[in-house]
Amino acid sequence: MPGICSVDTSPLLYLYRINQLTLLQHLFDQVYVADAVVDELSQGRNQGTKIPDLVDYPWIDVQHVKLRSISESMDALGPGERAAMILGLDGQAEWVILDDLEARNEATKQGLKVIGTVGLLASAKNKSLIHAISPLLIQLEESGMWLSAELKRNILELADER
Repeated sequence: MPGICSVDTSPLLYLYRINQLTLLQHLFDQVYVADAVVDELSQGRNQGTKIPDLVDYPWIDVQHVKLRSISESMDALGPGERAAMILGLDGQAEWVILDDLEARNEATKQGLKVIGTVGLLASAKNKSLIHAISPLLIQLEESGMWLSAELKRNILELADER
């Protein structure tokens, strides 16, 4: 899945919490983060949330994105999700990394290639960047990410970890 990706706040946060943020660097040629995502991360930091300091990741390229109206349903999403999608819609990113189901559905409707945190773990296992997904799914849940039983079952089956 080489190419350029645009990452929303949630995948950055959860990959950081499970010490797997550098997977992005290994899975993509370039990693873009919109300035709206940086703002959301800063708000989380100000509220005491453990978040990555993007300065520590020089391979992450922060992009200025002017938020604009694309569709009514996209306008209802958060600024980070919208900015991440705009990078894809403007042709700057080939992949958009989103976890929120509504955002993922909207991105797909807009014709974008979408993957989420769990999908990234499956890609990383497929490329032998990680040995197993199962312990990372447990860590994601312990970090506050909700994962349906169906998603866990499907991803573990896909990764041959039944």
